[in-house]
Amino acid sequence: MTAFERLDISLPAMERLRQLDLGELSSLTVLVAGDFMLDEYLWGQVERISPEAPVMVVNVEHETRVLGGAGNVVNNLVGLGAQVQVLGLVGHDQAAAYLREELRRLGVDDSGLITDSERQTTRKTRVIGSNQQIVRLDREDRQSARGDLEQNSLQRLNDCLPALDAIIISDYGKGMLTPTLLKSLIETGRKQGLPVVVDPKGNDFSRYRRATIITPNRKEAETALGLALNRPDDFIRAGNQLCQDLETEAILITQGPAGMTLFRSSAPALHIPAQTREVFDVSGAGDTVVAVVSLGLARWRDPVLAATLANIAAGVVVGKVGTAPIYRPELEEELQARGERSYEKIVSLAELRLLVPRLQAQGKRVVFTNGCFDLLHWGHIKFLEESRRQGDLLIVAVDSDASVQRVKGEGRPVIGEQQRLRMLAAFKAVDYVTLFASEQLPEILSALQPEILTKGSNYPETEVAGHDLVRSYGGQVVLIPITDAISIRGLIRQIKEGNA
Repeated sequence: MTAFERLDISLPAMERLRQLDLGELSSLTVLVAGDFMLDEYLWGQVERISPEAPVMVVNVEHETRVLGGAGNVVNNLVGLGAQVQVLGLVGHDQAAAYLREELRRLGVDDSGLITDSERQTTRKTRVIGSNQQIVRLDREDRQSARGDLEQNSLQRLNDCLPALDAIIISDYGKGMLTPTLLKSLIETGRKQGLPVVVDPKGNDFSRYRRATIITPNRKEAETALGLALNRPDDFIRAGNQLCQDLETEAILITQGPAGMTLFRSSAPALHIPAQTREVFDVSGAGDTVVAVVSLGLARWRDPVLAATLANIAAGVVVGKVGTAPIYRPELEEELQARGERSYEKIVSLAELRLLVPRLQAQGKRVVFTNGCFDLLHWGHIKFLEESRRQGDLLIVAVDSDASVQRVKGEGRPVIGEQQRLRMLAAFKAVDYVTLFASEQLPEILSALQPEILTKGSNYPETEVAGHDLVRSYGGQVVLIPITDAISIRGLIRQIKEGNA
């Protein structure tokens, strides 16, 4: 039997992971080359069967669009703080315009998406009726890129090469990654000493020969090998053979709930058990793995550490609904394993700008409220619970100490901003909490575009800050009934007088 080891990440390896400074990932630049696509969602309700045919009629209520394919790898890299360059092929159509717009929103240069006016951008449209996917419509061309487009891609590779720390090849078999381009990506990257990480497709893995690491799932590995890997001995032997035949430094085979197995050319196979977590959706987990592995190799040059980190990150994303990326604070919190999941709710405004569009693309109705939340009392709790009932998740923006002082005057706040953030994060009704200055509100509402803005009924709607902006993009302002108005200033007075 081939030598086999099992990694227990509760041992010293976990201690090393806890010491990692994930902030260092922000200094890295990664090229994502592959098949970019647009994922569209049509959300609505099913109320009847069509009289024309025995099919459901979906009354479409809203539409969302997000990056798909190689684009979701970009989402993960940006979520982890890295800089990204892209290399892909799109048509001259509206879908390409949406892709470019989304990349720019993430702060990614879209000039690496090369236009082929003779093809259509890959687009997958999912129709969701009453929270159930009814049908998926695929529009795509799979022919290989023309010679001139291939040359443009090679030129783009050479132009951005000096700034790169890693290359990711995200292959969905849509025609972008021609044999010539694939060979150049791998050979050029290796000559420059860059890790070249491949998320493979199809049954011919020889196309990826000499890549640094290839990350198939178990089914993809079986397809490439042409045999089922049911017995542990066969699985280990086949993984080692695949690593040897492809002349790679490593093969990382992901196995869902069974974890991952890392095969290396110069060491025994290593199995990394999955982290115990409730699984809601495995879609997109492979994109998270390839993103984290590439950054781990680029920064720490250790395939075991990179694979272990990717395993932990995958355990986070499968706990989310729908295709969703990993964010650096989530991964940091998971590594620290504090046990207080409320810390995960405290996010920056920059992270919210990445997070909210993904949640809305999953059909979530986002509720937003803001305030000082100084000296929390029962009225606050009722307000937050009722706000949360207005939608699917609640974001609370908390005024900074400086902002509170400007609005409320000297002596306020009584409780500092970090304590206020943590107390709000501890409430079940609150999904995310962030710190802001009151003058930032228009900018935040424009960027996040929450479906609902809530405020207490002691304010008329016309005096609710941001009400006109929310109305302008089709959102709602909901006034939460306040039956027992409590004055913080009055509470402070009572405390000082000893009557509280």
